[in-house]
Amino acid sequence: MKRIHLGARVRVVGTEALREALRGSVDHRPEPAQMLWADRRSSVVGFQRGDGGRSLFTLADAPGLWPEEWLEPI
Repeated sequence: MKRIHLGARVRVVGTEALREALRGSVDHRPEPAQMLWADRRSSVVGFQRGDGGRSLFTLADAPGLWPEEWLEPI
């Protein structure tokens, strides 16, 4: 699996994958505005480490922080 890095082009996972994430812990659920970004493409413009060393990314046009498992390199 390719790693995601600053400047990478990515696709947000599909609606079903984001809905599955809604069943996870409160800290790792997509925000309502993020649900609208299912299957859309963007580029990575920021990065930070979250809880437990989890990689979180900021996308050019999308709201919120995006964990690596919600993104696919393109």
